[in-house]
Amino acid sequence: MSENSSFPNSMIHQVYSESLYSSRGMPIFILDNFRSAFNVGSVFRSVESISPAAIFLTGTCCRPGNRKLSHTSRGTFASIPWRYFSEIEEAAQWVKNTGRTLIAVENTPDAIPFWEASFDLSSAFLFGNEADGVNQNVANIADLRIYYPQSGTRKCINVSSTAAIIASEIQRRRMNVNP
Repeated sequence: MSENSSFPNSMIHQVYSESLYSSRGMPIFILDNFRSAFNVGSVFRSVESISPAAIFLTGTCCRPGNRKLSHTSRGTFASIPWRYFSEIEEAAQWVKNTGRTLIAVENTPDAIPFWEASFDLSSAFLFGNEADGVNQNVANIADLRIYYPQSGTRKCINVSSTAAIIASEIQRRRMNVNP
């Protein structure tokens, strides 16, 4: 048992079902190499607020069982479908195989503001870690790139805050379709 965990990771099972593969209307948030357990936990809370939705964790992301993630997520990891992939490319390929749109959330010259983007509510949204951004190999196969325009001089919004903004946009679109 690690000191960052209140119980062994082996006791926390992925809340995942193969039915996610063919599900529609369920967005997936892909977190690649998030170094902060607090950011991962915060994304779990945001995603739970727009349920149904799922989370894929990749690379060095901590997983449920981590004490800081558990505290920050307020237990939402127990009800949100989640799955761990050791490599981001595996998660991206899984998404592409389902026919979902893979969307890189990244401030790049070819990205468009998130509210102007046309995407299905079953899309997968890829978030890179704060130090390195979205993995370039996976960004190259993304179907779309979106970003949250910032007017501040630092342009350094927290990645979990950006995920919350995207979750809010998904919920807004759901509410407009099904009043």
